[in-house]
Amino acid sequence: ADAEYVLWGRITAEDDDEGPYVDITGTVDDVRQEPVIEIDGVVHRDNPIFHALIPGEAEHKTLMGLPRSPTIKSAVNEVCECIDVHMTEGGCGWLAAVVKIRKKNPEDSMNAIHAALAGHRSMKMVTVVDEDIDIGNPVRVEWAMVTRWQPDKDTLILSNQKGSSLDPSRDSDGLTAKVGFDATLPWGVDHEGFKSVQ
Repeated sequence: ADAEYVLWGRITAEDDDEGPYVDITGTVDDVRQEPVIEIDGVVHRDNPIFHALIPGEAEHKTLMGLPRSPTIKSAVNEVCECIDVHMTEGGCGWLAAVVKIRKKNPEDSMNAIHAALAGHRSMKMVTVVDEDIDIGNPVRVEWAMVTRWQPDKDTLILSNQKGSSLDPSRDSDGLTAKVGFDATLPWGVDHEGFKSVQ
């Protein structure tokens, strides 16, 4: 056999409580009503391996965030050229991302913020950077923030947005605020002084 375990059963028409469980943020997620599966049988090979994820750890966050990067990239590509997307570790692979774009006009970065948040509605924070920034390196992303971002001009805050149940800070009605940071090079100025020489 190729499988370690084989389970068979029936998906019933009933729902029951799922949870509470520790989720990717390391906090306890909401109890949800989910379909009930009644297992009729289980078979396994000799000495089977059962692989389980540790809730809230790196593998869990990676597997949750991995399918979101393409949906964000696709949404951003509708408004400007998106090079790459990274779901951040600090954002638990779910609530925050860094988006790398090739900026061709002054509106691209703010349009990218709006599109990224629409591309993954559970996300509450997005940072948009230029193509010279390594989005998998939080030090380089923070460097782009402190050298290219002006808080009063380059920040988008959206209030009363649908939030994620994985965010314990959301309001009791499920709403949250969302934020986007434009950490791209400013438009219409000489960029020579903004380039890293290290």
